[in-house]
Amino acid sequence: MIVSPESTRPVLYLDFADALGRGVKNDNFLHNLLARHYDVRITDDPEVLIFNHYGQRNRLYSCKKIFVTQERYLPDWKNCDAAVTSAFCDHPRAYYFPYFAAYRRGEDLVRPPGFDPEKILHEPRGFCSYLHKYADRTVASRTRFFHTLNRRKKVDAFGRAGNNTGFEIPGVAGEAKLQVLRQCRFHIAFENRMTPGWTTEKFTDAFEAHTVPIYWGDEHALQWFNPKAFIHTRKFRNFEECCDYILHLENTPQEYLKMLSEPPFLNNRVPEIYSHAKLLEFLVREIERVEMPVARRRWFWKWTKWRLVKRDRVHEDGSRSGPPPPRRGFPSATP
Repeated sequence: MIVSPESTRPVLYLDFADALGRGVKNDNFLHNLLARHYDVRITDDPEVLIFNHYGQRNRLYSCKKIFVTQERYLPDWKNCDAAVTSAFCDHPRAYYFPYFAAYRRGEDLVRPPGFDPEKILHEPRGFCSYLHKYADRTVASRTRFFHTLNRRKKVDAFGRAGNNTGFEIPGVAGEAKLQVLRQCRFHIAFENRMTPGWTTEKFTDAFEAHTVPIYWGDEHALQWFNPKAFIHTRKFRNFEECCDYILHLENTPQEYLKMLSEPPFLNNRVPEIYSHAKLLEFLVREIERVEMPVARRRWFWKWTKWRLVKRDRVHEDGSRSGPPPPRRGFPSATP
């Protein structure tokens, strides 16, 4: 690898493809993270390509390729040399970087010395919030729990799914969501799917809004969180029993206060899974691994790659319109 004469950092010729290629390539989370170690230069003829699941343009490249996604997808090892995933992937070239860690800084969930749970307890808050866009058969457990608890005591649904407030917030993320969550003492934080390692902002946003999450989802990612700080529905025999416990906390302020006082993280410390330095270490190791890229080991029919790209509706040059990139992604440009 070439060392830049202007600095002691090695030069890295980099490009982004598919949905990642539609944004600003020289000022995003991954670019700026790699810039800590490399003199990063964006080029159409890269040494390393970073791409995601949303598109086929990456297949035109024969350099080293790194698959990165903040959805539940797993890598196709016939098409990439390394991967950064939000779901567990048992592979030596894969790095687990959960969505909740990419979505927001871990420091936002650390309870400061002056944190006063009693002040929050006496705020004029409602019972429980529910905030989701849809309610189809793919999220049947979530919908069933909402109706089970709502029959016992009204749950305020602020999203499109089950809306009973007459008010729908614009989107289900960001500051508008946090403002809604701060209006209630509990929040139904159910994941869309039960996928190993897949835990999203649905869970951690409740902590940031100082409300108690009612969680349903995979248990693996919960190893970094304090089990005394949230309600884990899978620890109960059924939803009715879980609702009994929630109503017990609702009717017993001191018990609720005890749970609210618990810090989200174990020992109130940001876990290592949030570390950008560890992610950078992995990326540097995979980039500098000396071997022939996967894309050069496979033989293709002459026009196979171009046929895939022709079918692809995501083009970085903007010459052809297509659907917008997915909502979920990495955090702000500066890591």
